[in-house]
Amino acid sequence: MKVAIVDDEALERKALRKMINDHLPDIEVVAEGANGREAIDIAKQYCPDVMLIDIKMPGLDGLQAIEAIRQDGLDLEFIIVSAFDLFDYAKQAMRFGVKEYLLKPSRKEEVISALERVSQEVAAKRQHEESSRQLQEQIRRLQTLVESEWLSVLMTEDVSADEWERWKELLPFSIASGMFLVIQFPDAGVADEWKSWLDKQLSGQAPTRYLIGRMANRRLPVLFFRSPNDGDPAWKPVIQALALDLARQFSARYGAALYIGLGSPFSRLDQLRSSYYEALSAAHYYAERQKAQVGFLPAEATRAGGEAERDKQLFEALRLGDIEQARLICLTYIEELASSHSLPAAGRKAEETFVWLGRLLSELGIRYERLASFASCRSAAELKRAALDELDRIAADLEVWRQQQAYGKLGKAKDYIDRHYAEPLTLEEVAEQAGISPYYFSKLFKEHFGITFIDYVTNVRIERAKEALAETDQSLKEICFLVGYNDPNYFSRVFKKQTGLSPSEYRKKVQAR
Repeated sequence: MKVAIVDDEALERKALRKMINDHLPDIEVVAEGANGREAIDIAKQYCPDVMLIDIKMPGLDGLQAIEAIRQDGLDLEFIIVSAFDLFDYAKQAMRFGVKEYLLKPSRKEEVISALERVSQEVAAKRQHEESSRQLQEQIRRLQTLVESEWLSVLMTEDVSADEWERWKELLPFSIASGMFLVIQFPDAGVADEWKSWLDKQLSGQAPTRYLIGRMANRRLPVLFFRSPNDGDPAWKPVIQALALDLARQFSARYGAALYIGLGSPFSRLDQLRSSYYEALSAAHYYAERQKAQVGFLPAEATRAGGEAERDKQLFEALRLGDIEQARLICLTYIEELASSHSLPAAGRKAEETFVWLGRLLSELGIRYERLASFASCRSAAELKRAALDELDRIAADLEVWRQQQAYGKLGKAKDYIDRHYAEPLTLEEVAEQAGISPYYFSKLFKEHFGITFIDYVTNVRIERAKEALAETDQSLKEICFLVGYNDPNYFSRVFKKQTGLSPSEYRKKVQAR
């Protein structure tokens, strides 16, 4: 045990030190001080277990020093050694949690007895703290094990609602929505080191709660999730930005590539498994091609051969509103599955198709969450009914989307162009404003307006330029910048291509009328 002695009388400090050294070999005097200010400094620097301290000292007295040390949150015990046997002092000392109050001149037996009692209390306190620490560590490790096991079950097994409820009793959180990413690490390296590195990065960067799963084949799954009382993050851009940053940091530190696959976000617990499989497939896809390090699985990569073509036909029939054709394609497919696969395998195959359809719907800006659990179907007939019910729901969502796209999403995009034509607009920027993926935005814009995005932006800019040329005396250079062009020569070429006249020729023509 470490002891400090603070007293303005040097002889008293010397006497106390000698008593301790001669009779208490397990106690070490680590420092001495002559006033309250030195007592505070000693407490901070040496962290003694016990401080023997006088009350009346020059400057800051002993009780003031004890109060200041307590306010700093320093954990040590005090024994007052004072010549003043006053009740007010004793009462104040008790308020500060002082263990013993000894009177000067210090009697050897009293000092030794007081130190032995406090030493026993300190030892008991340390033992209790260590037991609590070990218990907390055991609880933490057990909780981590439960969470890891729960995550494995979530990723790989079909679990009934009752089982989920039992799991909830063991978990310190609930999940309102979430999404997976799967990280594929390089061949070289130690799994524990990679996992430790990731946990350290996420602890400082993750925008929401997360759980790290078990490493397998150099792949590590991570579930990001929010509880019902948390905010609602914009899952895809937020997690994608985090994944890109992780890949950059890993490359900078270890000089190797990290491939990260992302799964779609879901707001139902029983659908998060689909997000995991999407992320797993995406990680494999990017690692195999080594063209990009982070991303969602491209739609064309999810299916192969005849499956891809059939799924494309199914989605096109749905998108065009041909529900009868879509139902026929779906029924034929389920019958093929039921005849060539076990019922659980057929259910998983059907689930893959609807996961793929859901991703295409999200690219159109349609939020779709599957209600049916194909894995729980007990017969081929039940599987057909579940698939058709889901198909009808998708068809209804697409019908609403078709009705809204002209005056809704695409109309919103058109209005945005009309307001921001003078800015350096990009297809990606306007598609984001409309809430549609750039690929489908470009396709739908051409289908609906009969003109490409670029041509429409050009038309708007040239029309505004024509108005300015006719109605103002601004210079051609000013008008060029006013309508969104940075190069006057390029502006003149585009203007002449659109109107058959150069800007100056057009101005002369309209002003001559």
